[in-house]
Amino acid sequence: MRQQVVSADQMWRRMELRRRRWQIQNGRLLVDEPEAVVWWLDKEIAEMEGQR
Repeated sequence: MRQQVVSADQMWRRMELRRRRWQIQNGRLLVDEPEAVVWWLDKEIAEMEGQR
């Protein structure tokens, strides 16, 4: 079974998106439309995980 190597930049970006999502959901980061932002972050994270 062949494993793909995830670059440090890709891992950092995915973790940064997850951190932003957590901040919004827990009131640590205020945005105008939190539902829309969380939806977009979830979509981006899913795309990144699909590329692995």
